[in-house]
Amino acid sequence: MMTTTHPTLVSAVDQLPADPSRVMDSWWFTARLQAGDSVFWAKIHAMTVQGTVHSTVALMQDTGGHSSHKQSSDSPDTVTLASERLDIRTPILHIQGELTGMVIAGATDTGSLQLALRRDEPVLYNGGSGLFPFFGGTTGQYSLPGLTTSGTVTVDGITYEVSGRTWFDRQWGTPGTELPRFTWLGLDLGHGRYLSVWDTTGDGTSWLTELAADGTHTITGARRTEHDKGWSLTIPRLDGTLELTHRELPGSDDGLYAGVCEVTGTLVF
Repeated sequence: MMTTTHPTLVSAVDQLPADPSRVMDSWWFTARLQAGDSVFWAKIHAMTVQGTVHSTVALMQDTGGHSSHKQSSDSPDTVTLASERLDIRTPILHIQGELTGMVIAGATDTGSLQLALRRDEPVLYNGGSGLFPFFGGTTGQYSLPGLTTSGTVTVDGITYEVSGRTWFDRQWGTPGTELPRFTWLGLDLGHGRYLSVWDTTGDGTSWLTELAADGTHTITGARRTEHDKGWSLTIPRLDGTLELTHRELPGSDDGLYAGVCEVTGTLVF
C-alpha cells in the first residue's frame, strides 16, 4: 500500500502530450453521460502506432437507441499531434487541455459530441509507479478516472445537454518481444474508489491498482472468471467479489473488443 505522496516513475504532467519518438502513444476516453432519462456511452480514442495515427469515435444510447462509430487512420504529417502540450486533431476528433481540465470532441456520420472535463480527484498511477513490464517491453500508464463531465451529444439531428463522468487513460510503450494479448478493465465504483485491472495471461489471473479517495494506492492480485452473464472478479486482499455485465461498444473489430460494464458486489471500504 502506498500513500498519496508516494514516489512515481512518471510525471503525469510531462507525459500528457505526444512524444514522436515512441512506438505507441495512446489517449483513451470513455464516458457515461445522462440527459434526462437518456443515457449515452461514448468513446474517444487517439493512438499512434509505428508512424500511423489511429482515431476512433463511438456513441451508444441505452435502451436500443442510437449506435454509431467512425474510425480514421492518418499520417502524422496530416494531423495535429503537439509535443509541447496536449493538442490532438484528426479528421474525426479533437483532444486539448491539461491535467486539471480538458476539452474533447468527436464525430461519426450520424452523431457528435463536445465535452468539457474537470479533474477533482487524485491521479491513478498503474502499478503504483506508473511504469511496469508489458509483453517483453515496458509500458507507462496513468488514469484520471472520475472526470466531471458536461457538454452536448448530437445524434440523428437532435442535440442533448449532457452531464456525467469520464475515465481518461494515458498509456505509452516501448517495443515488446511478445504479441500483446490482454483484458483491461477500468472500474468506477463510486465514493472516489477506482480499480484498474490487468489480465495479461489470458486465463483470468489478474492484478489491479486500487485508488482511494485520499490518493492511497493498493496493488494486489485478482481472479477474473467468465460465465454466461459476464465476469466475476474476486479480490482476496480487499475481501471483494464483483459481478460485471458488459456490452460491446460499436466499432470493435480486428480482434479488439471495447465495451462498457455495470458492476455489483462487495468490497471492503
